[in-house]
Order: sequence, then C-alpha cells, then structure tokens
Amino acid sequence: MNYIVNTEEMRRADENTIFCFGVPQLVLMERAALSARDFMMQEWKELFTTSVRILIAVGNGNNGGDGVALARLFYLQGHQVTVLVSGDQEKYSPALKSQMQILEKYRAESEKQQNMKLRQALHIITDDMWMTAHEQKKESYDLVVDALFGVGLSRPVEGICKEKIEWLNGLTAKKAALDIPSGVSAKDGSVPGEAFLADLTVTFGFVKAGMLLYPGKEYCGAIKTAEIGITEESFLGEYPAGVTLDRTDEAQKECLDTFLYRKPDSHKGSYGKVLLAAGSKRTPGAALLAGKAAFRSGTGMVQLVTSPENRDLVLSALPEIMYQELTEDTDWERLLDWCDVVVAGPGIGQERFAEKSLEKIMTIVSEKEPRKPVVLDADGLNLVASSERLYELVKAYTALGGIVIMTPHMAEFSRLLHCDLKELQTGRMEKQKRYVRESGVILVSKDAATVVCYADEEDSFHYYINQTGNSGMATAGSGDVLSGIMGAFAALTAMQQEKESKKDDPAKRMQRKTAYFEAAYRAVYVHGLAGDRAVQKYGETAMKAGDMIHALPEIFPGFVG
Repeated sequence: MNYIVNTEEMRRADENTIFCFGVPQLVLMERAALSARDFMMQEWKELFTTSVRILIAVGNGNNGGDGVALARLFYLQGHQVTVLVSGDQEKYSPALKSQMQILEKYRAESEKQQNMKLRQALHIITDDMWMTAHEQKKESYDLVVDALFGVGLSRPVEGICKEKIEWLNGLTAKKAALDIPSGVSAKDGSVPGEAFLADLTVTFGFVKAGMLLYPGKEYCGAIKTAEIGITEESFLGEYPAGVTLDRTDEAQKECLDTFLYRKPDSHKGSYGKVLLAAGSKRTPGAALLAGKAAFRSGTGMVQLVTSPENRDLVLSALPEIMYQELTEDTDWERLLDWCDVVVAGPGIGQERFAEKSLEKIMTIVSEKEPRKPVVLDADGLNLVASSERLYELVKAYTALGGIVIMTPHMAEFSRLLHCDLKELQTGRMEKQKRYVRESGVILVSKDAATVVCYADEEDSFHYYINQTGNSGMATAGSGDVLSGIMGAFAALTAMQQEKESKKDDPAKRMQRKTAYFEAAYRAVYVHGLAGDRAVQKYGETAMKAGDMIHALPEIFPGFVG
C-alpha cells in the first residue's frame, strides 16, 4: 500500500523532514537529483552509451533547484548540458541560489584546471538569451528535462513560461519531468492551460494525486517514485488521505491475501452469501455477468432475484445460482435475512416496479440488526438519482451505521449530483468529497482512473486511486462484472466482521466502514487486473466483459491455508 499526497500534504512532509528531523534541504535535493539521474539513465540505457545533449529548464523555486543539481551531475559525467533558467535572480529560492552557486564553482574549477572534457560542456541561458536564440534555430537535444514548476502550481501557466513549455514540447528528444510535469495540478490532475508532456516523470517521496488522475496522468508518461529521505515518519502521525496499489507482484499479494485464504474444514456458507437483484426481461445478461463474477471471486452462494422471463436462460447458463422470481409478492424480508450482502441495480430497469423493489430493500435493511451491506450499481443508481425518497432512505441507512457502496460511472455520478458531465470533470475530487460527506456512502467513482472514497465518523475524507485496467474494459457489461466482484468481496468482509465485537459505537462504525472501503478498492483493483489479463489474450479492441470473468481464475490461483 502506497500513500498518495496532494500539494499541502507533500509540503508538510517536506517541512517536517527538514525542520523536525533536521535533514538539510540541500541533502534532499542531492538525493532527488541522484535518483532522477539514475532513473533516466536506466530508462534510456542506449541513449547514455555516449555523451548526451541535455536541456534542463528550471524555474525559480525549489523544483528548479532539483533541476540545477541534476544539471551538475550530468555535467560532471561529461554530458553536454544546457540550463535554461527562468525569472530574475532576486526571486530565486534560497535553495536554488545555493545550487546555482555550486554549479558555477564547479564550472570555474574546470576552467581553472583546463579540463577539456568539461570546459565546453555547460551552457546557462537566461530568459533574454532564450527569447533571441530559440527564434533563430531549432536547437537539437537528446534529452529535455522539465524542472520549471513543482507541486505547488495552482494556476494556469502564462507568459514566457507558457511559451517555454510549448517550445519544449515541440523539441524532438526524450522528455522527463521532475516531481510532476509543469502545468499539471498535483491536487486533481487538471490541466487548466499548457503542460509539459513527459515520457518519464520522476516524483519525489510519494506519488501525487494529480499524476494518477486524468487528464494529468496522460502528461506523466512512466512514473518512478524516488526515495529521497521523506518517509512515512515525515507525516508525524497525520497521514495523507489517499492510498493506492501499484501493479507489482508484491501489491497483488497484499491485495489478495485476505481473500485467498480458505480453511480446509470450511463450507459454502463460510465465504458469504450474495443476494443479487439484477436483470430485467430486456437485460438478462447483466444478471449473468454479475452472478458469474461473484462466484469466480470466491463467494460461496449467490441467489438471484430477477424477472420470470430470465429463468431458463439463467439456470442453463449458470446452474450454480439460486433463482427467485421478481414479483409484487417477492419476500424481501426472508431474502435479506438469508444474505450477507445485497447487490442491487444491474439491468433492473427504471420503471416504478424496480423503484418500489429498491425502496423495500432499503427500508428492510434499515430495520435489520446486524446491518446488511448494500451495493448499488447501474439502474439502482439512476433510481436513487431520480427519487428523492430513495436518496433519503440511503442517507437514513448510512446514518444508522449501515454500509452502502455506490459504483457509478461518470454519467451516472453526474445524475446523482444533478449536474452535467462537463461540470463534473471540473473539480471531480471536491465533488466526490462533498457527496460522501452528505450521503455517508462508500463511493466507487468509475473512470479510466477509478476513485474509491468515503468520509469517516469524524468527517475526514479518505480515498484510493486505482492503477490497474485498460481501455479494453470500456465495453458493455464491464460494470456488471465489477458488481459481482464487489458483492463477493463485501460478503467475505461481512463474514470477517461477524467475528468482531457486536458493540455499535463510533469507533466500531469507523472500523467497519474502513473494512468495507478496503474491500471496495480491492474489488476495483482485481477488476482491473482481470482486464489486464484479458487484454493480453484478446487485445483492447476485441475484448468483451465476459473475458474478464474468464481471467479471474488466473488471479485467484488454487490456495489452501
């Protein structure tokens, strides 16, 4: 598990490292520059088999200081280094001034010692020199490094810096950014103006949220995190709100360990019972996809409540499932007594009958002890968006300590917020934060970079940004597969929670909500892994939702504890 930081969280960790632990800022810069150099040389090994022509564009802040330190390291290796500095010297940060002085002293010493290898290897260009030079010819470089702005940028890039980024993007060279590409918001990945387009971003300490969210993610290229001395201890116990799992084998093991363990003396009831309210006579496939995914994700039993017209198709395609006709007389109380979690919404339609069924589910679970987790997806979300009564039932349930997991894609989330899609894309993280605080739900905001988030009992915001998956998953039924995985993971979590204390107090509620938040983001992670496995076989264009279900056994290998 890795922390994700925003601008303020990173600034606080940086300051704590310097002022509380006493690590000098120049030491952190040196480690940042060394790590960046090593990552670049590793990424482009063939490029560094000979002398490289390197341009490093630096701003007047500490990100520029990192860039100047990197310039010195490359210069002392004998590479041809050009440093493009920005702004007036009077506005340089103290650290940048120190780094410039160090660089100048090395150059002066090489001149004094008549070091022919280094004498012509360093060029420093100011704004005035650049404005004249870049219009006369197209400079030729092998590597361009962006160190103009760090994580603190909160406005569109303007003026000469905007011109520089446009020019840098137009150069034919490998491109790397230090900490975050200039012009990308570290907070939410927004790009309000021009931004540097990197092939590689070396970020320091912790990944920034804006690097994992679109459109900012598109500007980062490959992301490498450098350990420079800013560690978890630097938060002084006030940890960041965000976490993520990468695609490494270690992360996959961490994600799956909880759900792989199966006792030799267990039975089908040991791994949770999922009640699935899904599918109408027009959309039986949604029920099948969700049911198959739930079974393939480890749940012991699935009971489907669906339209009578679906009976033969469902039982022939998925004989393991328990079938219940959806009618006016459906005994929801008995069904909800039976299950450990209810998944409602995939393919149920938006007619009044579906709405009444969902109202019954939310009303009954509110009366139950212990509370049953509810996963709402697809039409279930659209019904909540269009019905004030349903939304109030959801809020009343979460206020009692009930768990509701909502899994909207962006269009569904815009309906829940009653705003248009374009408006949602602006300030997405802030809108998610407000919604979970108001509704009390665990929100799975599905997108190319899915965000899972919730607010705890103290109203603190917590989130996870997913890094698995691919564009082949943008296909009909993909969300139904996630619903099934989510139901299975929530059911397994419910079984684990039964072993905990029944005491219902704020601490217990917080612990329960955190457990289901973790189950939700692990389901999202596994869903993406299944997509990544499926795309290896079918490709992004030909892949369909069912291919992800077929990939799940490769993710859940046989395991007996």
